[in-house]
Amino acid sequence: MPEVKATGKSLAEAATKFVDALHHIYPGIKIKPIAGFEDEDFTFEIAVPKDLSIDEVLETSHKECIKVEDEYDLFILPHVVHV
Repeated sequence: MPEVKATGKSLAEAATKFVDALHHIYPGIKIKPIAGFEDEDFTFEIAVPKDLSIDEVLETSHKECIKVEDEYDLFILPHVVHV
């Protein structure tokens, strides 16, 4: 069976869904697309205040990634940093 890649519209929907989910969980964080590290469809830098644990936000981000990746058949890499 041929591999089906996401369309531009579904890529935008997937990115929006991921970003909105994280903003809902962690209001006030900053999320921006950055250059990919390898072959992911999207890489996002997630900037969080120092009072939030990078590990906690990264774990939550991975859970949200999995939801979106399963729905849209793509790969998102979150990169969490302190501001």
